[in-house]
Amino acid sequence: MSTAGKTRWQEGLSNELEHWRIWLSGGPEAFAGGGFNDYEWRTSPDSDLRNQPHLTRNLEPFAPERSTVRILDVGAGPLTCVGKVWPGRTVEITPVDPLADRYNALLAELELTPLVATQDAEVEKLSEVFPVDHFDLVYCQNALDHVYDPVLGTRQMLEVVKPGHAVVLMLNVNEGERENYFGLHQWNFCREGDDLVVWNHDGRVSVNEELSGIAEVRFEPESTETLMIVSLDKKA
Repeated sequence: MSTAGKTRWQEGLSNELEHWRIWLSGGPEAFAGGGFNDYEWRTSPDSDLRNQPHLTRNLEPFAPERSTVRILDVGAGPLTCVGKVWPGRTVEITPVDPLADRYNALLAELELTPLVATQDAEVEKLSEVFPVDHFDLVYCQNALDHVYDPVLGTRQMLEVVKPGHAVVLMLNVNEGERENYFGLHQWNFCREGDDLVVWNHDGRVSVNEELSGIAEVRFEPESTETLMIVSLDKKA
């Protein structure tokens, strides 16, 4: 990945902060769309993790009843999108974002209290913040196209998830192109056969090849032509 990526990333941070300011100021109506209210989902203590089957499917083999599951939400923004409850189990969510301090200040300004506060961390430096082999699942929803090095970031997510467990990515197909590379939208992800490919004007990389020694790449059944859900199973 090009070193120019970090410069573009730094330049785009203010746009992302302004995006969340507009949405949070708008309240529930600003988050509603397609019959789903994202604001209510993120702020309700009763949001059920079973409504995110791409997460519970990857957790179930390691999460018998009465167990605790630790989920790292990468690029979480000011309000984590991960469901807060899973009947019979305890859900511990750790949301992280490089804009965490500014998001938390924004929430305080708007007199909003998150159910789980977002912590400061860059995806490319996760192993500097968390122990290796620590989380039961790592999730990144519509944020990997925002980072300055998505391949390094993916390697770092795999570092901190337990062996045999999954890193789950939700990715809008070719988001950089669709957004005309505005703000943090600097990368594209697409599927070529069974390969996950990341690309922009600086280059093109097969994630399968880059991670061949450490993870298996799977496309979840919820994937469509415009939205991919990809699970990376960390090899033991």
